[in-house]
Amino acid sequence: MMNHLTSKILMISPDKFRNNEDTLSDNVFQSRKFNEDQVKSIALKEFDKLRDVILKSGINVFSFDDDSKFDTPDAVFPNNWISFHHLHKAILYPMFAANRRFERQSKILNKLSKSGIEIELVKDYSAFENENKFLEGTGSIVLDRKSKTAYCSISKRSNIDLFKKFCEDFGYTPIPFNSSYLSKPIYHTNVMMSICNNFSIICLESIHDIEERENIIEKLNNSGLEIIDISVDQMTSFLGNCIQLINSDNSPILVMSSRAYKSISKSQIKKIELHTEIIHSDIKTIEDNGGGSARCMIAEIF
Repeated sequence: MMNHLTSKILMISPDKFRNNEDTLSDNVFQSRKFNEDQVKSIALKEFDKLRDVILKSGINVFSFDDDSKFDTPDAVFPNNWISFHHLHKAILYPMFAANRRFERQSKILNKLSKSGIEIELVKDYSAFENENKFLEGTGSIVLDRKSKTAYCSISKRSNIDLFKKFCEDFGYTPIPFNSSYLSKPIYHTNVMMSICNNFSIICLESIHDIEERENIIEKLNNSGLEIIDISVDQMTSFLGNCIQLINSDNSPILVMSSRAYKSISKSQIKKIELHTEIIHSDIKTIEDNGGGSARCMIAEIF
């Protein structure tokens, strides 16, 4: 059984999408050049195409419009403010950017309820915003749900004390570490690593401390995960920002952007395809202006 993977996901359309000025300071993956009107219309088309590719692969997508009254340019990335856990449980998280905090008020839990999924909110860490402590969901925390291990690259958006508290509250072994790109901490762990069923995609080069790097390699090996080590260039093509799901036949499906897919080497693709089918779609405008990719756009529902 692969019950640590899911065939149900939440996606939020980018109805108010733009280049979020509140996240530019520490997201080096986010472009500084944009035309707001063009960006939104292209982002909506990219979203629809990715959603349709996922649906066609046999995955159940709960897709909702961003129809709240708030200014929420990054609502297309729901995995930062909410995570779902067995069985139909949810956790809310404290967000670094002030305008991203409004995403928690989007009535998503009501919409899921109307779609037949009753979610129980078991923890809300959002009050830590008052202490300037942030932990942005499965952006900050990459979960190995099978071995109950949690990985977190420490940054402004990923507070080490909060990460350890999460692990204590939910029975995960914490693996905190530091990774950086262009001399800045990598803002979200899920940009540089992804945990899949039998393998992990990770940019080891971004972890400069040798001891931390060796510790992560050991943990991944001990969890039975083959390491697919990606380059910094591949990381900036969002290859680390992929997510493995299962379809209605219980077959594993790895979802990524077309930019990420095009960056995979022949030897890497051979290794990955031993374990999973890969699907991809072009989301370049969302990637450039949002600084996140396919994994950020998906919140798994368990």
